[in-house]
Amino acid sequence: MQQMVIEHRWMHAETICYLLHQLDPALKRRPATENPLTAPAPPSQFVRIPAGSARLGQPNSEFGWDNEFPTYSQPVSEFEISKHKVTNAEYLSFVNDGGVAPLFWRERDGAWWLHRMFDEVPLPLDAPVYATHQQASAYAQWANAALPTEAEWHRAAYKDDEQAYPWGNSLPNGVHGNFDFVEWDPVAVTAHPAGDSAYGVSQMIGNGWEWTATPFAGFDGFEPSSYYPGYSANFFDDDHYVLKGGSPVTSRHLLRRSFRNWFRADYPYVYSTMRLVRR
Repeated sequence: MQQMVIEHRWMHAETICYLLHQLDPALKRRPATENPLTAPAPPSQFVRIPAGSARLGQPNSEFGWDNEFPTYSQPVSEFEISKHKVTNAEYLSFVNDGGVAPLFWRERDGAWWLHRMFDEVPLPLDAPVYATHQQASAYAQWANAALPTEAEWHRAAYKDDEQAYPWGNSLPNGVHGNFDFVEWDPVAVTAHPAGDSAYGVSQMIGNGWEWTATPFAGFDGFEPSSYYPGYSANFFDDDHYVLKGGSPVTSRHLLRRSFRNWFRADYPYVYSTMRLVRR
């Protein structure tokens, strides 16, 4: 119960950021962090992931929320996944072709700007785009690709090993990714190569939650928590989708491989990114 209360506070620290983000930057004071300057966006690359299994869920001996149990292995067919999260540059091509601009974008005098936590800057083309599930799905269709399923995401992140994180078993720190309030906004999709997965897929933890194509639901054998029975089950409605990974303001304590986030398909405030798969 104590761990549940602590984790819930960490979750709400992030959701409060979603509210604060909407305030005029002039009403906020930037803390002493430094967001790197923008650079050209990297070319699109896909990584082949061989067929195998994805281990989902959490062992019963470990702490977790009810939607993380029970653990099981799911077979996954071969597929390709984008090495990097979809960038603002890539999504801009979609917008120029009639796609919907994300909430955090601002257009002034024919140029696009990004509304960040403490300022507005010219759209950083090398940073990941924050978008809703609806926008992510539309972009994937436009790009002749798809969003990964939760099992595919796990396969690309963790292979079929028992490692705790995509990079191995060492505890998360600033070398592995953009999380735990080291930065308040997304950085380049090429940053933190030490956090790459065994397959060479970048930033599967941090710099923005990643949408999956999987509707939020319980695993086979799901049982509601006795101390919080509506925590997950109230959202098994086919309108919420699973997100994996973590954002710049996700606590490092929520980065365990079994943790599942979820939001409605049209919710625009979450720091949610995307990457594509081809099957």
